[in-house]
Amino acid sequence: MPRKIIIDTDPGQDDAVALLLALASAEDVEVLAVVTVAGNVPLSHTTANARQVLELAGRPDLPLYAGCARPMRRRLVTAEHVHGPTGLDGPDLPAPTMPVQSRHGVQYLIETFRQAEPGAITLVTLGPLTNVAMALVQAPDIAPRIREIVAVLGTWSENGNITPAAAFNEYVDPEAADVVLTSGIPLTMVPMDVTHQCLTTPPGCRRYARTTTPAPSRRRTCSPFPRPLISRSTGGRGRPCTIPARSPI
Repeated sequence: MPRKIIIDTDPGQDDAVALLLALASAEDVEVLAVVTVAGNVPLSHTTANARQVLELAGRPDLPLYAGCARPMRRRLVTAEHVHGPTGLDGPDLPAPTMPVQSRHGVQYLIETFRQAEPGAITLVTLGPLTNVAMALVQAPDIAPRIREIVAVLGTWSENGNITPAAAFNEYVDPEAADVVLTSGIPLTMVPMDVTHQCLTTPPGCRRYARTTTPAPSRRRTCSPFPRPLISRSTGGRGRPCTIPARSPI
């Protein structure tokens, strides 16, 4: 039976690919909803980007909620130098038409976990942990009801990509990361080291372009990162990408 998940995300080119792969993996995961958070770019852009990706995947029916527009206690730091001004520069996607739900993303998380059976839903976080931390602060009773949090967070054997010690997601909102890491919820951390083992390479993009897929024009998600970033992070071997190890490429 597929695992029920909610994806909390700040797309971002890398998160766009992760969303597409999750939605294409119905035998493994059932995506219940997507919640956006400010991170790679401001919330208005991450939400618009999520709408575009869901429509690209043929899933405009999936509930989409906008969450927090800034970290818990500090100013927002963004990454347009990596993802471009919109956060999804490169692909030429049409303007989205699907709606954003009126409920705040944090409220959605609280109400959903209170109503679901304990241990029924996993949270997958691809960006800063602001939404999750705010939900736990406002409703600590939901913590034992969350099956697991799978978070793209931290770095193990490599330096951070923002400071020598910090990767982007915890750097943007360290207070939120602290709330989640000390919550007692079962946690699987996917550090930056893992993403550097799952590279988007030119041959992989060419294979995407030749592949028939329900998501039209999937090849357009293979938009280039700035070449200086490629050289620093992977030695020119490819573009680091936040995708599962079971990627089909």
